[in-house]
Amino acid sequence: MLFSDVYVSDEIKNKLLFTVKNQRVSHTQLFLGVEGSHVLALAIAYAQYINCHNRTATDSCGICTSCIQYQHLAHPDLHFYFPNATNDTIKTDAKSSDFHAEWREIVLETNALFDEQDWYEKINIEKKQAIINVRDTEEIIYKASMKPYESEYKVFIIWMADKLRYDSAPRLLKTLEEPDGKTLFLLVSDKQEKMLDTILSRSQLTKVNALSISELEKVLMEKKNYDMETAKKVAFCSENNLITAFQYNIEEDSKNENLEIFVQLMRLVYLLSIQSPSLDFSKVTNFIKMMEDFGRERQKDFLRYGIAFIRKCIIWNYDLDTILKYSLEEKEFITKFQHYINASTGPVFYRYFNDAIQHIETNVNAKILFTDLLFQLAERLAFALRKK
Repeated sequence: MLFSDVYVSDEIKNKLLFTVKNQRVSHTQLFLGVEGSHVLALAIAYAQYINCHNRTATDSCGICTSCIQYQHLAHPDLHFYFPNATNDTIKTDAKSSDFHAEWREIVLETNALFDEQDWYEKINIEKKQAIINVRDTEEIIYKASMKPYESEYKVFIIWMADKLRYDSAPRLLKTLEEPDGKTLFLLVSDKQEKMLDTILSRSQLTKVNALSISELEKVLMEKKNYDMETAKKVAFCSENNLITAFQYNIEEDSKNENLEIFVQLMRLVYLLSIQSPSLDFSKVTNFIKMMEDFGRERQKDFLRYGIAFIRKCIIWNYDLDTILKYSLEEKEFITKFQHYINASTGPVFYRYFNDAIQHIETNVNAKILFTDLLFQLAERLAFALRKK
C-alpha cells in the first residue's frame, strides 16, 4: 500500500517519512486513530515504505519485489494479528493465522476501509467476543525471535491492539520492549482508553485525527467520483467517519435500518410511558428478542446510531439543525417526536444508550440489558411528561 493511497493528513505522513529518513524508526509504535480513520492503511503503507528497495522521498516505489509482495499482503516478513474467535469452521483454539485468507480479502477489497463489525461479519463471529489471545501472542514471540527472510525489518501489525487479553499481553511485554534484531511492532487502535498502560508506556505514539469535512469531501470527489453536492451530503451524513462515508449507499439512503429500529423503540417507550391500553406487549417482547438476536457489534452499532440521533434531536430543539445533515426520514420523525427528546430527556437518554454500550462490552446478558433500557427510557419520559 502506498502513502498516496492512504487518506490521512500530509502532516502525519511527513512525520513518518522523517523517522525513516533520519533512521529514527522506533521498534514499537502505536498508531492511534479515531473511529473510522484510515489508520490501518497508514501502518501498512509505513511498513511497505520502510522495506521498499527503491523508495523516494515521499513514497514507496510500488514496483520492487518487496512492494509487490506488500501490495498483495504476502511478504514473508509481514505478519498480521487481529481479534478472532471460533466459528462454524474453526471450532476450537482459534488464532489469527486461521483467518489470514479472509484478512487479505477484506483489506485488499476495501483498501483497509472496514471496521470491527465488518471484520466479525467477514469471519462469521458477530455473536462472539473476539480477542487477540494467548495463542496469538505465543506465535508473535516465536516469530519475533527469528531473523527476517528477505527484508531489513520483520514487521508485526497488530490491529485493534486494545483487544489484547490481560492474560496474554504480559507475555508480549518483554518482546515489545526488547525485540530481537530489526523487528518492528506496529500496533493499531482507535480506543486509547482500552489500551493496557503497560503497552502504552512501551510504544511511540502516532495520533491519526479524522479528516476535516472539506478534506473528506475532496477525497470523496476524487475517489468516488461524486459531484460536490453529493460529496457534501455524504460527508455530513457520515459525521467525518471515513469508513462510513466510503460505505455510504446513495441509492439506499432512505432504507436506514437503524432509524427504523430507533423509531420502533421510541414508539414503544412512549406507549409504556403513558401506560397506553392499546400497547400490545408482544411487540415489547418481540423487540427485545430482535435486539437479543443481533450480535454484540450489531447491537453496539444501533446504540451508537441512537446516540447520534438523540444528539440531532437536541440540536433540532435549539433551532441549530442547519449545522447537521438529516435524511428526509429523520426529519419526518424528529418533527413528530421532538417534544419528547429534548433538553430535559435527551441527555438522560444519551447516558442510558452510552451505558448500554459499556455493558455489552462487559458481556451483560442482552435480554436483560435491552429490557432495562426500554423501561428506563419509558420511566424517564413518563417523569418528563408528568412535569408538563
